[in-house]
Parts: sequence; structure tokens; C-alpha cells
Amino acid sequence: MQLFKPHAGADLGEPMTPREFADIIDEAIDQPPWRAAADKEADYVDGNQLDSSLLQRLKAIGIPPAKENIIGPAIAAVCGYEAKTRTDWRITPDGDPGGQDVADALNFRINQAERHSGADTAMSAAFRPQVSVGIGWVEVARSSDPFGSPHRCRAVHRNEIFWDMRAKEKDLSDAMWLFRERFIKRSRAVAAFPDQREIITQADSASGIGGYVVEGGVSTGLQSGMDTDRAWTSREQAWYRRESDEVCIIELWYRRWVNTIIMRLKGGRVVEFDASNPKHQAAVASGIGTLERTTVARVRRSYWMGPHCLHDGPTPYPHRHFPYVPFWGYVEDMTGIPFGLVRDMLFPQDNLNSTIAKLRWGMAATRTERTKGAVAMSDEQFRRQIARPDADVILDPDAMAMPGARFEVKRDFQLNSQQFQLMADSRAALERVSPVTPAMQGRTGTATSGVQEQTQLEQSQVTMADLMDNFKDGRTQVGELLMALIIEDMGNEEQVIVIEGDTLNPPRTVVLNKPEVDPDTGIPYLSNDVQRTRIKVALEDVPSSSSFRAQQLNALSEAVKAAPPE
Repeated sequence: MQLFKPHAGADLGEPMTPREFADIIDEAIDQPPWRAAADKEADYVDGNQLDSSLLQRLKAIGIPPAKENIIGPAIAAVCGYEAKTRTDWRITPDGDPGGQDVADALNFRINQAERHSGADTAMSAAFRPQVSVGIGWVEVARSSDPFGSPHRCRAVHRNEIFWDMRAKEKDLSDAMWLFRERFIKRSRAVAAFPDQREIITQADSASGIGGYVVEGGVSTGLQSGMDTDRAWTSREQAWYRRESDEVCIIELWYRRWVNTIIMRLKGGRVVEFDASNPKHQAAVASGIGTLERTTVARVRRSYWMGPHCLHDGPTPYPHRHFPYVPFWGYVEDMTGIPFGLVRDMLFPQDNLNSTIAKLRWGMAATRTERTKGAVAMSDEQFRRQIARPDADVILDPDAMAMPGARFEVKRDFQLNSQQFQLMADSRAALERVSPVTPAMQGRTGTATSGVQEQTQLEQSQVTMADLMDNFKDGRTQVGELLMALIIEDMGNEEQVIVIEGDTLNPPRTVVLNKPEVDPDTGIPYLSNDVQRTRIKVALEDVPSSSSFRAQQLNALSEAVKAAPPE
């Protein structure tokens, strides 16, 4: 990968204006609705499948609530499959001669960053909503804790992220904007933006600040919304929580397209031309580099609290991506709405829960047909008595002596068998719409031999291949962003990295960015230059699961057994 960090005098694009920010917020509001449905699907995975109105209706007619969560274990099995097939990143030189030493040294660094930044944990946390509701997010950023790891990877909830849904690329490299919305303590906001202390501290319970960005004008002051605590957009979302003293901060990432001059060097390397750099001028004069005028995208970041811009500036990262990596499940063809496996499992799950409840109720329910006055007790007492398995009902002989008098107790056991069949059909429907077979969940299925069970397990893996491919794409992008941060941290300083050995390879030392002088020309240069070496991340994933290591051990044992005695 190449780092496209602009030079000091480059055009970094214009800051975001309140009018443009309002247009982005309105565009996010007008996007196709899908988050409420995703929240419902996520609740079903967690086992929250009976809402309050349903429980009230069941209680009113005497049906006990029932729930058999099939969706949760199915999603857990898919997440377990991801954990068992987890891989490590491996960096390979992209055809660059002499780049193997740099790649080996960076392999050590990125695997170290993978452990310390929590990358595996974050990506596994994003995989669960990816397969459940269709999308998960991972943030790759520098850590704000100076005493911890320099990089951090954190899973971000989908409801905090809004993005340009007109983008076509999976990595959102063509997206115009992306923003994250969070409520944080006002004291923390003041510490993060000390120069905006006055604006942030004006948001208090006595005078909630607020304004509206509407056609023809921008909010002009803090007191424009003295009489309201509503937001400044049409969705009327409060950006100050009085009960917890929190303010809503929006972290907006956006792209500006600017015209610039690039220099193409031999070997395919492309850098932005800096007229003040003598090396760039020498490269052009000697014919090593050729100049081209082109349009490039500049990534910028700004922070907003309501209509107030707290900060706006160029991206602090050396790459051209937003620091939030999407993990896609499935996407609707017409709308671009993400969805996951749970969507098709909702109806069978609801049908199963209601059938179990009705079956339990039907097995205990009793229907009576009696002449008025036939029972020598009140109606309420009679209902409580007839529902007992040891009911003792005393009939009124005078009422029963009347012509046509009757007392009959009925139980619809035939209907119970139909409910039981419907319950079995619901379980079968859940297995049909889910890619998870009983073999994948460790349950006994329809297989009658080990070969059939292995075949069914492989069929489940085939049906999840597109989900795993999307996860691999997201994992690759996380590795690339981490690698960009690591390379920028190294800079041009000389660094010595000791690569630990194993049974086959002895330990060795690689010196990066080592200053040397060409003996023929006398020109100083850096050997193993990290900034100039083109590398690829995650093109060769290395399985790191326990099952893979067990397979390696078995293969090695069989090879040793087959070896001749000498």
C-alpha cells in the first residue's frame, strides 16, 4: 500500500459550512428507514421476543407467555464459526525488490498491534450485527491514552453511524460523507474542545440552547432557541440531555475534491508533487518522474454540536479512508438497505412462540356448557374450580331436574394435536430459512453417518460464504488502516526489529530506515525504507485457530510415521 499524505502547501479543501452540514443531516433523515427493524431483529437474537402489548393480550385471555429462542443459538453458531476460522494478517512485498525484509519486520509490528489494539475482539463484535441485521462497524484510530497501546480498534454500534448510502464501494471510498453521533458528558466535551468552552457550557438545564438551520438563514446566536430544547433539524432530536448533563457531538468525515499535480515515478509509485521539494524537482529534471494534473479526494474531519462547529480540519491519518470500517451482511438491490439472516427468521420464530403458548393453554383449558343455575356457586368460583385438575363441582338438583338441563365439560385435545403439528412446522421452517444446520450447532440432525454429517456441515459453510467474504474484506481494510498508522509512526527514523525464530528459522534482526551512502554517486539514502516500500496486507491470511493447529499436528505426525527408520 502507498501512503497518500499531502505535503504542507497542498490544497486540503474548504471547511464544511453550516448550510452543507444541514443538508447532510437532512439527507440522513430522508434515507430509507431500516434501523427500527434492525433493532427489533437484534432484540430477537438477544431473546427479547415478546413485547408488552402482546403480553397484556395474553394475560387478558389467560394464555401464559412462552418463548423458545431458535434465532439466538443459530447466530451464536455462525459467530462461533468465525472464531474457529479466525486468521492472522500476513504482509507480503508487492513485487518490490528487496522488500521482503521490510515485510517481515512489519509482520511483527502488525501482529503486535493486532493483539494490543483489540482488533480481533472488535471485529468479532462487529461480525455479530453483520450476520444478524446486516452491518457492523469497527473504528481504527489512534489511542488517546498515552500510557496504553498507540492504536485502538473498537466496535461501534450501528445506530451511531450514518453514511452516504449512494456510495457503491464496500469500503465507502466513494462516499461523500460519514458521521458518528454520540452523547458525551459536557465536562468531557469541554476538555476536548477548550476553545469552545463558552458554547458548550451554555447548554444547561436553565436555558437549553437550540436553533434551526432552515432555508434562507443560519442560527445567529446561543439564545435563538431559548424557549425550546429541541434539535435544529426537522427530526426534532434533542442534542442536550438535561437529566444526565450530556451533549450530542457529531463527528463528521467528508471528502473534498481538489485539483492537484501528481508525479509518477518509475516502478508505479505515485506521489503528490511538491514544488518546494528539491528531490521532486530533481526527479522531474532527470526524467525519473512525470507530472500529471488530476483530481483527488481530500478527507476532512469536523465536530459539531447542533449548528455550532467545534472543529474543522484535514484528516489526521495518512490514508484516504474514513476511520470507520463497515462489515456488510446483505444489501437490498433497490434501496441499499443492509439486512442479515434474522429478517427471514422473524415470522417462524413468532409462529413458534405463539404456538407453544396456545398449546400450553389448550392442554389446560376447559370449556363447559351448563344450564343457568345448575351450579351451586358463583360464576367466578366456578371458573376457578373447574380449571383445577381435582375439581369438585356441586350441581343444583332443582336446576338439573328442569327439562333440557345439561352440564358438560369439554376439552379440545384434537386442536392440541394440530397446534403441536404447527409447532413442529415452525421449527422446521426456522431450519429451512437459516443456513445453520443441526450439525453446525452440535445437535443431532438427519445425518445417519459421519460422511453425511460432514457434508451437511460443509453445506452450511457454503451458504455462509458470501458473509465470510464480506467479513474478510472488512478485516483486510482494518489491517490496511492499522498498517498505515504503523508506517506513519515509524517515519524515517532508524529502527531495529528482532524477529523471533522458531524450530526451522533462527531469530534475525532487521534494520529499517538505515541511513547509507551510495558508494558510486555519494548520494545518501535509506535502506529498507518503510515509506517507499509498497506492501500488501491480508493477501495471505494465516489460520490461527486451534482446529487448524490440530490438523497441522496430525499431518506432521503422519509424515513422521511414514518416514523410513533412518
